[in-house]
Amino acid sequence: MSRLSVATLLLTACLGTATAQTPGAATAGSSAPIRGVVRAGAEATLTSRLAARIAAMPRQEGESFRKGEMLVQFECDRPQAELRSAQALLQVQRRQLDAQTELEKFGATGKTEVDVARAQADKARADVDALQAQLRDCAISAPFAGRVVERLARSHEGVAVSQPLLRIQDTSALELDLIVPSNWLVWLQPGTRFAFRVDETQQTIDAAVHRLGAAVDPVSRTVRIVARFRGDAQRVLPGMSGTAALAPPAASAAPARP
Repeated sequence: MSRLSVATLLLTACLGTATAQTPGAATAGSSAPIRGVVRAGAEATLTSRLAARIAAMPRQEGESFRKGEMLVQFECDRPQAELRSAQALLQVQRRQLDAQTELEKFGATGKTEVDVARAQADKARADVDALQAQLRDCAISAPFAGRVVERLARSHEGVAVSQPLLRIQDTSALELDLIVPSNWLVWLQPGTRFAFRVDETQQTIDAAVHRLGAAVDPVSRTVRIVARFRGDAQRVLPGMSGTAALAPPAASAAPARP
């Protein structure tokens, strides 16, 4: 789910809540249920950095992986052969440089010949470095631990540079996107605890505000906040939605009438 669709869903849910209960009433009255959407703490779309054929993509959609694990392996026989050739040429150029340097000591060659040999050796070294960098792109490792969301390519397919291959998410630190009335900023702060009921699993999980939005929407008079689960959320997946039970302190601290 894109950031735009998440924001649209949250704004729609918030406007629906605001219809039944205005922000002023929420501050003075009882708890106001707020809709929220679960999203991954980190997500990425892995792309190819070279034009090659995919040799292996071991992880299927929904499977978990560790940080640093190989997720995509390309066929790189040709670059490997080119690297061996470049390494052999580098050895030749280094020997020629050593020979020219030794001859210069006895006055048997000039400084220009030594400089040319050194430049050729430097170029051969640069060619080796470039091919080694290219070979590092022959495998894509996981930047974080998580799960495969979608495979955008298949094994044995040829891909182009910058072609998307995998969509992955970090599900170890799920976050909640919520839209709340902006006048709640008087009391709402990082660390504020609340219960969140997930629609899909019917779980009620303890959560806490992690950070507040940087701007208030002047039209709807709402602000986006991000929260994190504090309870067991193993069954919760990104894209799920639910209801957060948030109450202003005046509502929760009001004395009971006799």
